[in-house]
Amino acid sequence: MGSGFKTFTAASVLTAADLNNYCQNQSVMYFATTTARDAAITSPVAGMVAYIGSADSSEGLYTYNGTAWRRGPGWNAPWGYVQYTEVTSNVTSGNNVTILTGNTISVVNRRRYRITAHVPGYFATAALNCATVQITVGGAAIAGQRVFTSQVTSAENGCNVVAMYVATATNTALSCNIYSTAAVGTNHQYLASATNPMSLLVEDIGSSGAPV
Repeated sequence: MGSGFKTFTAASVLTAADLNNYCQNQSVMYFATTTARDAAITSPVAGMVAYIGSADSSEGLYTYNGTAWRRGPGWNAPWGYVQYTEVTSNVTSGNNVTILTGNTISVVNRRRYRITAHVPGYFATAALNCATVQITVGGAAIAGQRVFTSQVTSAENGCNVVAMYVATATNTALSCNIYSTAAVGTNHQYLASATNPMSLLVEDIGSSGAPV
């Protein structure tokens, strides 16, 4: 780990320890790939920062937290995009079923996640039919919004549902889905198209506490 800040004066002796602790360990190192980084830094220490310029999904800034290299600007900052899933054709459902299956997300303990579900429209085969669009994480509903149709086969009243989820030590990989639970009726159809898909977006918006 770096030793802090030191002012070097003219004619002072610059030792190997000075270079390692004041320069190398406190600089942002550049590597073409994570493989090259790991080959060069065989014993990383907490606080090291490296930039990977791989021009692919691995590119970015990484910080070593004492256990692993973690991509992102730091623990307290938002880490951004986690996953996005969409469907571009109408979904017909019965009662109490998943209408959009999201990817399994890998969550980090004490990180806060914003989950946004978008359903463009809703209609049914009976007037005054209604249902609730829910966001489920790990099989449990964490938010919901009711939708209804006032006329038979009248496409209307889509919704957006936003939920916040805080990861815990026991939850590391979770399924995140859009779920339909009916209040009235048995035949429900949710609209989706290529230009206005039904979608599920998960974003990391910051920490909920200190890292563990």
